[in-house]
Amino acid sequence: MSTPITTPDIGIPLAERMRHWGIYTPGELRSRCKELDSSTALIARLIPHQSLGIVVGDSGLGKSPLLYQAAICVAAGIPFLGYPVSRGRVLYLDFENGLGDVDNLTTRLSGHLGLDQRPENLLLWNYNDAPLAWTPEDLAGMIRDVRPTWVIIDPLTAYAPAIEEKSSHATTIYQELRTIMRECGVSITGVHHLRKPSGKPEEALPPLEDDPHRWFLQARGARALINGGDVRIGLDRLGRTRREINGNIRDVALVLGGFGRVRGNIATTYIARVLDDDGEPAGYEPMSGAGLLFNSDQEQAYQRLPAAFRFKDAQRIYDRGPQATIDFLKKCISVSIMRKDGMEYRKLEVAEQPD
Repeated sequence: MSTPITTPDIGIPLAERMRHWGIYTPGELRSRCKELDSSTALIARLIPHQSLGIVVGDSGLGKSPLLYQAAICVAAGIPFLGYPVSRGRVLYLDFENGLGDVDNLTTRLSGHLGLDQRPENLLLWNYNDAPLAWTPEDLAGMIRDVRPTWVIIDPLTAYAPAIEEKSSHATTIYQELRTIMRECGVSITGVHHLRKPSGKPEEALPPLEDDPHRWFLQARGARALINGGDVRIGLDRLGRTRREINGNIRDVALVLGGFGRVRGNIATTYIARVLDDDGEPAGYEPMSGAGLLFNSDQEQAYQRLPAAFRFKDAQRIYDRGPQATIDFLKKCISVSIMRKDGMEYRKLEVAEQPD
């Protein structure tokens, strides 16, 4: 148990007593945020500084390669899926993949990102090669020693198996991680899995991009695993449509979404898996605009549409029957490149979301 903080003498001025307990007026809070640089983020709109987050997705989906790419981007100070980053040291704790797999993966991803070599700010730890005496209790000491800006725990249940069992267990483990965060000024992101689907149509949940709050109900374990984090990021499948774009093969397979405790929903990002000349995965990049339609006629029709229009305008430009035009417009809305306001449709510039 930690030692209680000594209560200051009542004769000490109020301002000093407030500082003693870490209590701020609104003006002081703003100054403290500037001092801690908490107005910026490790990855804009995704990973705030000094935050506790969770990334959830099905097994075998590609969570680890995508997160390794995110780690490399932060370590090198280059954008991740178009989102600006703050350069920092990243410690990736991998409890599942082998050393050779990680070596090959990080080399391939770095090449995809245009890097001559893997960044020195990327710190790689692997359970298969950890000291024999290592236990989860050693995590705090590791972080104190190497002082990373961001720690990724993949998966979270391998680090803390009891975290799925009860909400009280999840809360206790999160409190321990928050203590490390506060002491070391680090962000911590855990990787987690979905439970097996029930197969009952009445229990089917909406797609991640439609309702991220309900989508996270399928995460394994206690609800505190989701509710206790500052940021919840989900990864889901997107039909695995393969096509050639500018001479390169793209396997569009992932959609990223979620929500934060304070900032609300995270803008949906559609992610393409880039394949090399041998058809092997090389890395990831964001997809946006009419390219998400995967239909050249529809892409051209979308480009010809004005910024705002009515159904009759769409039917004339698309040059199809009423039902085909309705299906086309619904498809545009489903991939977030269009919205309907009353009787009017408006095109959306998906590519401008990251900032």
